[in-house]
Amino acid sequence: MKRIAISETREGRSHSRNAANMKIVITDHRFPQIDQERRAVEAAGWNLVVGQAADEDQLVELCRDADGVLAGRALITERVLASMERCRIIVRYGIGVETIAIAAATKHNIMVANVPDYCIEEVSDHALTLLLMLSRQVVPAMSLAKEEHWSVAKMPQLHRLRGQTCGLFGLGKIGSLLASKVAQLGMHILVCDPYLGATRTSELGVERVAFDVLLERSDFLSIHAPLSDETRHVFGKNAFRKMKNTSYLINTARGGLIDEVALLVALDSGTIAGAALDVMDSETLKSTRASLMGHPKIIVTPHSAWLSQEARSSLQAHAIAQVIACLKGEVPYGLINRTVNPRGWRFQK
Repeated sequence: MKRIAISETREGRSHSRNAANMKIVITDHRFPQIDQERRAVEAAGWNLVVGQAADEDQLVELCRDADGVLAGRALITERVLASMERCRIIVRYGIGVETIAIAAATKHNIMVANVPDYCIEEVSDHALTLLLMLSRQVVPAMSLAKEEHWSVAKMPQLHRLRGQTCGLFGLGKIGSLLASKVAQLGMHILVCDPYLGATRTSELGVERVAFDVLLERSDFLSIHAPLSDETRHVFGKNAFRKMKNTSYLINTARGGLIDEVALLVALDSGTIAGAALDVMDSETLKSTRASLMGHPKIIVTPHSAWLSQEARSSLQAHAIAQVIACLKGEVPYGLINRTVNPRGWRFQK
């Protein structure tokens, strides 16, 4: 096996470690097992440490001398990053990286990567499922089916899906797949995405519109954008006022994109017709979560849009593969902070 010695200088500190002593840390995870990661690390001749860090102090202690880090929901803050004496890469188990202080990681010359392609089929299928459940009012129908006498007069009004408009807020990998799927249902597709070019718009057969137009014209509006300072609570009171009172909102992206208090008000006042949420800003806030889950106009699923055996397996495999590739001198394919300076690390075979 080739031995790789890495010498690095960060903030005046110089360290060296050969391949036999490489340490990879898992900060936290929710997987039934981490056999894939263990096999991959052991095959490289390195050491794997698995933690379930619950706070910043535990993360500092756990990651201090890690060469590579795999992170789940743990918050990788400026303080945690500053304490890392050797770390070259952090890979997030997932697509979103809002749990990692990207600017601070770049300052400390640490690569941050995600797994951008692991569950795109699952999430687009889940969003489509929620859209169909709303369209056909499946939840009220299931309640009616439990009654002794079935009376369709008790059902909400239903409308044929073909010819209606599906709006997409964001057209990345998942949004693009959903666009292709709803197109087969005969829906017109609107897209609001500042990064969408004319060529891609034409290829997908969608109509690119401004945010206000998306709100005003969509019968079903599905969210597929990352969470950032610019997009946090972008779906709030002002946005709901511009939507049709017959329209539905679907979120399989990040809970923080929706102002949930404003959503409850919009539903109670009849400003919009309903919503389907796989993610919530208040996943750990019991009071708001209870109001959302108990609302008659909301469908809630437990952040499970990504879930399948295949997706979970590929997530774990692609995450650890990027850590190992990076520590062998390669650039990870899911690199987020592309302004990081890899020349600041010297690889010696």
